[in-house]
Amino acid sequence: LVVMPSANLDNAVEGAYWAGFGTAGQRCTSLGNLIIHEDVYDEFMSRFMAKVESTRVGDSMRHDDILYGPMLSEKYARDFLSDLEMCESSGAIKLWGEGIITNENKPINFVGDASEGVYMWPHVYADVTEDMECFHEEIFGPAVTVVKARDFDHALHLANASPYGLSSACYTNDRLEAYRFKTGIKAGMTGINNSTTGAEAHLPFGGVKGSGNGTRESGIWVIEAYSYWHAVNDELSGKLQLAQMDVDEVHIEEADADYAGLA
Repeated sequence: LVVMPSANLDNAVEGAYWAGFGTAGQRCTSLGNLIIHEDVYDEFMSRFMAKVESTRVGDSMRHDDILYGPMLSEKYARDFLSDLEMCESSGAIKLWGEGIITNENKPINFVGDASEGVYMWPHVYADVTEDMECFHEEIFGPAVTVVKARDFDHALHLANASPYGLSSACYTNDRLEAYRFKTGIKAGMTGINNSTTGAEAHLPFGGVKGSGNGTRESGIWVIEAYSYWHAVNDELSGKLQLAQMDVDEVHIEEADADYAGLA
C-alpha cells in the first residue's frame, strides 16, 4: 500500500489501519509493506500510530467496537511469533507491539479475558528496507512493516519488489499518479484511494507472481473457475479444411434427426 503526498491522509490512515489489523491481519489481502512518501512520512505515521496504540482487541462476540480477535489457531500464533523474530533480526525497528497478549501483558484497550484465546498485540516495524527478509515475506497476523519512499518511481519499484502480487493500493489525488500506479503495478487487484482488503464481489479476485491459485473466482469469471473452454469445429463442406474455412457455397445433405429429445 502506497501513500503519496497528495493523498487524503485521514483516508489513507484508515485504509492502512484496517488493511493491517482488521481480522488480526490474517487475510490473504492484509497489508504487508506500508510504503510512505518521505514528504508525508512523519505526519502520516503520527496519525497512524495514534490509531494503532488505541486499538481495541478482544472477543467481538461479547464486546462492541472490537477491531480484531484471536489468532485462528495455535499454529498460526507460533508462525506469527516466528515472523516477529524475523522482523527484528532483519534490523527493522519495532515501534509498537509486545507479542502475545496475556492478562499481565495487554494493551490498554484490550477487552475481556486474555486466557480465553491466543490474542496478539498490534505490531508496527519501521525503517524497513528492500534488502530485509521481512520486506519479502508474508506475515499472517497483526503486523505492518513500514517503508519510506523517495518519490513515486521509488514507491512503485518498492511495491513491485515483493515476490507476491495479490492486492495493492495507492492513496493519491494526483490522477496521473493513479494512472501510472494502476498500469505499472504487478498485482491481480488494485485499489485507488481504497484499502487492500474488502474485495469487490463483481470483480475478478486473484493474484500474480507468488499469489493466487490460478483462477479469478468472483463475478462472472467464477464460471471459468469451474469450467473450461471447448473449441468445436463442425465441418459441413464434405472436404478437408486446412486453415481458413472455405467460403464457397456448399450443398449440405442433412440427415433426418429427431430434435424433440433435446427439449
